[in-house]
Amino acid sequence: MIRLPSRRRVPSDVDPLEAARATGALPPAGYEALAVLGHGRRCVTWDAWDLARDARCVVKVLRADRLARSSPSEAEELVASTLAEARILVELGHPHLVRGYEVLTDPLPGMVMETLGGAALDAVVEDAPLSPADAAMLGLQLCSALGWLHRHDWLHLDLKPANVVVQAGQAKVIDLGLAGRPGDGRPGSGTRGYLAPEQAVGHGLSPATDVWGLGVTLLECLTGDLPFGDEATWESRRRRPLLDRAMPTAPRDVPADLPAPLADVLRRCVALDPDARPTLVEVRAVLREITSDR
Repeated sequence: MIRLPSRRRVPSDVDPLEAARATGALPPAGYEALAVLGHGRRCVTWDAWDLARDARCVVKVLRADRLARSSPSEAEELVASTLAEARILVELGHPHLVRGYEVLTDPLPGMVMETLGGAALDAVVEDAPLSPADAAMLGLQLCSALGWLHRHDWLHLDLKPANVVVQAGQAKVIDLGLAGRPGDGRPGSGTRGYLAPEQAVGHGLSPATDVWGLGVTLLECLTGDLPFGDEATWESRRRRPLLDRAMPTAPRDVPADLPAPLADVLRRCVALDPDARPTLVEVRAVLREITSDR
């Protein structure tokens, strides 16, 4: 049973179940809570039992306490983003996206998803970097999932190893909580170290923004390090205390033993200018060449 990544840890002296229940984000009727998988700023994710399906599932529910202390506009955005994630997963089934079973609206917005076995990719990479061939195979699967989202006019906007679950060579993308449409977005929305420069300012979001996330993810899988460091939030408001620190303008060196076409395409994926990044089709062509050489 995979423990989905949480954005905020519950203090060790606090019972996770009690802390989660205190948020008001409980599974609705028909679902029995078994354990807390993730306790985030927006949602609580539960390992649960679906009484109707007579099977284990994952239930992700928007926190009632977060809604209560939000302004009307913030609450509206929270509800909209939660329901958007749920509908994407239910309506856009794909072999490399976690499967959604149900959109929840009452008493709180949320979703029911499949239970995934395996491990989060960040835990896998922590043990040892991937080989170029394995990274290329992973990249093909991520390209497949991202391309499917893009064809339906959605962007993931938070691709990173913690949001990928792998088992027996199969990768599934999880956590579409930041998914949005191309165009403008909330400035600074994303994860430090994985955030594309255009996300920091909230303008010009496009498929190239997910190509950036793909490039950062694959480079981390190959090297164990983030190409721009873990504080690379560019000019976002969350970086204001760090503005006196020079930000890198080019990624750190990629491994010297990488096949030249792979090294080149990954460097291009993390170009600061979105127009200089390759398309998913171009990335896929390079990755296929790498995997065909196995």
